[in-house]
Amino acid sequence: MKRPLVLVGFCVLLTLAAAAFFGAETARVLFWICLGGFCVTVAVGKTRCAVAFPLAFASCAAAFAAFCCYDCFAVEPPRTLDGKTEAFSGTVCELPEHRDGRWYYTVRVDSLGGNVPSGFKVRLTSQNGLEAGPYSRISGKAHFFLPPGGEGFSSRGYYASKGIMMFAYPEEYSGLTVAQPVEKPPYYYALRLREKLIGAVKALLPEKEASLVNGVLLGEKGSLSQSLVDDFRANGISHLLCVSGLHMSTISQLLILVLLFFHVPKRPAVALTAAGIFGFMAVTCFVPSVTRSGIMCLLFLAAPMFSRDADPLNSLCTAGILICLQNPYSGADVGFLLSFSATLGLILCAGPITASLNKIFGRIRLLGPVVRAVDAVLGTSLAAMLFTLPVVLPEFGLLSAVAPLANVLILVPSTLLMSFGAAAAVLEILLPATYLSRPFALVAGLLARYVRSCAAWLAHLPNACISVSDGWVMLWLAGTFVLFGAALVLGSGKKLFPQAACLSVIVLLAGIFSFQIANHDVTCFTVLDAGDGISIALTRERHAAVIGCDSYSSGKIISCLQKENAGKLDCLELLTQGREEFTCASDVAARFRPVFFTAQQNSMADSFVCRAGQQSTRSIGFQSSEDMSFWNSVRVEAEASEKSCAARITVGGLTFLVCPRKFDCGKLPNSWRNPDFLITDSSEVNSLLCPAVTIFSLDRRTLGKSATDVKRCRAFWTGGYGNLVLKLKGNRVLSVGRET
Repeated sequence: MKRPLVLVGFCVLLTLAAAAFFGAETARVLFWICLGGFCVTVAVGKTRCAVAFPLAFASCAAAFAAFCCYDCFAVEPPRTLDGKTEAFSGTVCELPEHRDGRWYYTVRVDSLGGNVPSGFKVRLTSQNGLEAGPYSRISGKAHFFLPPGGEGFSSRGYYASKGIMMFAYPEEYSGLTVAQPVEKPPYYYALRLREKLIGAVKALLPEKEASLVNGVLLGEKGSLSQSLVDDFRANGISHLLCVSGLHMSTISQLLILVLLFFHVPKRPAVALTAAGIFGFMAVTCFVPSVTRSGIMCLLFLAAPMFSRDADPLNSLCTAGILICLQNPYSGADVGFLLSFSATLGLILCAGPITASLNKIFGRIRLLGPVVRAVDAVLGTSLAAMLFTLPVVLPEFGLLSAVAPLANVLILVPSTLLMSFGAAAAVLEILLPATYLSRPFALVAGLLARYVRSCAAWLAHLPNACISVSDGWVMLWLAGTFVLFGAALVLGSGKKLFPQAACLSVIVLLAGIFSFQIANHDVTCFTVLDAGDGISIALTRERHAAVIGCDSYSSGKIISCLQKENAGKLDCLELLTQGREEFTCASDVAARFRPVFFTAQQNSMADSFVCRAGQQSTRSIGFQSSEDMSFWNSVRVEAEASEKSCAARITVGGLTFLVCPRKFDCGKLPNSWRNPDFLITDSSEVNSLLCPAVTIFSLDRRTLGKSATDVKRCRAFWTGGYGNLVLKLKGNRVLSVGRET
């Protein structure tokens, strides 16, 4: 067997991804199945001689066993803290993050009350910033709770892949004590260097350009606007904001060029480049995608020094095995899976696809170099897209139609942006008074402005991304695996792979268009899982309306509209006067530019609301009531009280009453008090209302405290379990589902 590491690496990674998706209970069952398969293949002579079958079953069984052990001894014990308040002390092990008005600290728990073993990480949230940096010690009382989501590729599994087992926030009536660092290991200085690099870029460039340079160069997403992140996702270029192989190859080539320019001998230059790569891995916090590309790069550099040829497949799978051994939950990190699958696509298919494109388009001699350069970018982007589809479609529910064009227009400028941004930041730190960093910063800023503008233009093209968020996608994926398996068996190798790939793409496109036809004339009514607040998205045939923006993140609303392939926002209506609702409304309006924007008249003085109103075609401020109709079948009426308003939505013969908890139900018209559905963010239903069904839009903690009261009535709820989706077609005909 030529490449045993490749087989083991694929088996381990796919097994751990499956274990993270299905959960520990299913993983235990699959462990015994794989162990049985190993015993059978060893016992049978033909399969034993083939070696690949016993090795594959043994690798899968070992991976399932490692996952179950890690889940039992490292993941489950901290989860017993869910809902409890305990005294703790710990060490801050990453740079603090400031996002959406809150501060986030990753803390390694060193001591804890109760019987739970320490040593795990928590994500501590605070409204007010603490005077805590890397390796500061924090002690006090905190309330612990689980990250949102359950099994599958939820945020709970994602945070477990980072070693973060619980979330926490300080107890209300007792503060936290912060002490300065006692120890300063090497990683402390790497974090401080990251902080200085980010600060240097911010000092050299305007805010928008600096945030993009830091995002592309260091993967710093905290200061990026949600609209820019959504544009990158719609264009299929989100990988530029995740530090991975592109970044590592750019940095390594830059280091090699600089060292050779100063006439450093080859072997010392390679050794110094390897040290620089390891340092860059530390500065970018050793995230799995960086670690994977860093290990591959180090193996590539080490191979000539030991008189060996670098094997990309072996390097890729070795990196995957090492990362998974360190944390068996790595299979739940979607970023790592995307990085791994994209690199696999580049190794296997980028060359053949580029060669085929050159044969077709490379016949014009004068334009030959330009055509070959474009073909190379298209070949790499198409190969990466093809191999990341099994991860992208189930996770994001979007297929970018402009990804090849986006890569052609943005990939090379973003690579130059990295190089010039890195040079500017390093020179600003080393030689701050010489102004040598300014020319590099100027070029990086201009490139950042170009990338922002180009990404926004592409994302707003008609049908830039196609929604495929439905269960048939999983069937297509399963069918694709079966199809390629059959091609491998029937073709005795890879001979039938091109035909299998074409057939798979045809089936995918047929599924997308049949899905669009099946959803023709269907109004989708989505109650977003937005915490303790109400946000509702109505979508129909690329048109959308948003009623209420009281969400902890505008990304929830924007992501929902993108998944439904909304191209036009006909209405944006505010229900409360909370700052979170104002902020989210401003972000949504900036991204989609609503035709109508409505809010209570006395709230229009707020700057966020004014900004949202200016970005709409028509802005309406009402004092007591508002009534509007659109799409020939949807009517939205609003009634105002002092600081909030209720809305009655009539669609498909059904009535939905949206009632925030601060609204005085005594001001509702009598005809509103018996709706088919009541949507509220209060844990109790007002006695004046008699709904047939109640939907509670609550945070997990609030839902847990009032679970008994909520479940007494005929109800649905969000509570961290995902969006509730009601699809209405015809008169009083609907289906109810959940979107995680």
